[in-house]
Amino acid sequence: MSLKGIDISKWQQGMDLGAVDFDFVIIKATEGKSYVDAYCDSFFQKALSMGKKIGVYHFANNPSNSAEQEANWFIENTKGYIGKAIPVLDWESKDTSNVAWALEWLQRVEQAYGCKPMIYMSESVVNRHNWSSVVAGNYGLWVAKYRDYNPDYNYDMSNAGSAPSVKYWSTIAMWQWTSCGRLNGYNGNLDCDIFYGDSAAWNAYVGNGEGTNVDIGESTVKPDPEPTKKTNEEIADEVIAGQWGNGDERRNKLEAAGYDYESIQKIVNQRFESQPANSTYTVKSGDTLSGIGSKLGVNWQSIASANGISSPYTIYPGQVLTIPGGSTTSTSTSTNSTYTVKSGDTLSGIGQKLGVNWKNIANANGISSPYTIYTGQKLTIPGGNTSTTTSRTYTVKSGDTLSEIGQKLGVNWKNIATMNGISSPYTIYVGQKLKY
Repeated sequence: MSLKGIDISKWQQGMDLGAVDFDFVIIKATEGKSYVDAYCDSFFQKALSMGKKIGVYHFANNPSNSAEQEANWFIENTKGYIGKAIPVLDWESKDTSNVAWALEWLQRVEQAYGCKPMIYMSESVVNRHNWSSVVAGNYGLWVAKYRDYNPDYNYDMSNAGSAPSVKYWSTIAMWQWTSCGRLNGYNGNLDCDIFYGDSAAWNAYVGNGEGTNVDIGESTVKPDPEPTKKTNEEIADEVIAGQWGNGDERRNKLEAAGYDYESIQKIVNQRFESQPANSTYTVKSGDTLSGIGSKLGVNWQSIASANGISSPYTIYPGQVLTIPGGSTTSTSTSTNSTYTVKSGDTLSGIGQKLGVNWKNIANANGISSPYTIYTGQKLTIPGGNTSTTTSRTYTVKSGDTLSEIGQKLGVNWKNIATMNGISSPYTIYVGQKLKY
């Protein structure tokens, strides 16, 4: 027996829960020690009136605050939900290694709610750290693992891929299996989940509401209107770097995150169209060669070579770098070659991978704004040869992550993932040999 459900927050504001099909809904309540989701209670009361199963979650900002502060903030702002909803800790902030912090939060909220909270995290985070103390406390696991970012309709899990494989927990309570779920009655992407239990099992997680009073002191902070949101210019940088996908996937992900796709795409187009095939770039504070390469869609080692920069690859603010149009660090010839587009590819990502300016690729294939490509498309790569690239490998060590490996090697970590067929949640294992 299982239940099907969704998890939502202010990004789904205006959604009519009465128009969609679900057994349970998990709603964002708080974040850090000063943020309350303004749409939480309206969603909560609607779901309650419909007789649906409910959870409420807190997004941890653990690098900035103590577990006690954040648990107190969650308890203070969700006291009316005790005995009516499962409390959940959303564990995906910058530092996921502080297991002791998570355990303290879970224990403190357990005391107030009189039930065992769940903890939410990705499969890779589960397997990266030692969660034995949390498992010993009998706290349930809600785990995220997506096969891809293609739409999945009305809880059809035929393309969900394999279930999560985790350490420490012998079973998982819930699986968030897609972030691109589509349900009749709502026009947009949704996180969809499966709960491995029946109604009685859900109620057991909720408990009877007989917690004990927790001294949370007197609040000295005022709620923030919302967490800091990135500017359109910052998001445009991420789009160019390939972090928001391509085509409809890009639009869906941006709109689901509350951004105006058209405004951001306009900025992206302006930047793309203003960048010549061969150009210069003035180094800004905080820049790295790999970051510049990712932004411009050019192999960072080609930039280094064109500017006579060698190990340790030092650059300085104000330095004017020549950006090569298509040199590569491989043993390629100057003849054109082809590349077959894979799921998740973008022109800038392909360009960086092959050491060819993305605009040269676009021009060679007659691709114009908004620069849409599709899986399976064969692209002509000007001046490149994808079949004779010299391959280097890196052997994964204990504690490694893709982002840390990329930083160590001076290579964009997403390129490493793409070259090795690794997709979200980007799991790697000790001893694995990665091409880069």
